[in-house]
Amino acid sequence: MEQYDSAGVGGSGKSVDRINDYARGIFEATSSAYSLMDPEYVILAVNPAFVDLVGIPSVDLVGHQAFEVFGENPSQAEQEPARVMRESLERVKRTGQRDSMFLHRFDIPDPGCPGAFLERYWSPVNNPVLDEEGHVVAFLQEIRDVTEHREDLVRLLAYLSADPDVSDADRKQRFTEYSAATMVTSSLYHSARKEVEQLQEAMRSRAGIEQAKGILMAQHRCTSEEAFNRLQVMSSNNNVKLKDVAAAIVYQATAPRRGR
Repeated sequence: MEQYDSAGVGGSGKSVDRINDYARGIFEATSSAYSLMDPEYVILAVNPAFVDLVGIPSVDLVGHQAFEVFGENPSQAEQEPARVMRESLERVKRTGQRDSMFLHRFDIPDPGCPGAFLERYWSPVNNPVLDEEGHVVAFLQEIRDVTEHREDLVRLLAYLSADPDVSDADRKQRFTEYSAATMVTSSLYHSARKEVEQLQEAMRSRAGIEQAKGILMAQHRCTSEEAFNRLQVMSSNNNVKLKDVAAAIVYQATAPRRGR
């Protein structure tokens, strides 16, 4: 994160300190994964989201050269992922402009198995941090793990690359838009599907509980509330979920009697 000179901005040092604290708070709290590197690619800071994403403690990241921490998977030698990443960062250093890498495979060390690697596909965005004179003094890198969307993204990239009538700028713009739509749609689909499944399960459980309450009301000539209390007591005494107690009561009441 860019730090501001507390002697500037109207000379209000306390105000600038508050801005810096606020900026640090956003860096720490955001769900997006960020790392801050100096021009020599030494990691200066990482936020919790970055640590969670790569599975490496911050103490093993901060103060270390990024390309040493994230060494290449030998099986990726021909793809040279580190060189491709360096080229992106060099473009940022040279132009002072952000550089987006739409789909980049860069396997990371497996924390649970030393010497092994986890296959990962990323969508990194490398941003410049500028000083007052406009010189790049650091890189702020945002990364998103798009491994689960890799097949969709590869198909999109192949489609755009196959169109000879589209300029590079237009191709990148279209790819960005399609990629974003694909990832959002996929995420929304899986999220909605999970919610539907949970709702269906809740409805099934509710139906079974209502049926069991009706059976208890008939058996004990009690109210709906009293029947529900009986279910809760049985659930607690037997350490069994309420829906499972209800299912057992319904089964006992509706199962064919032996000998009939």
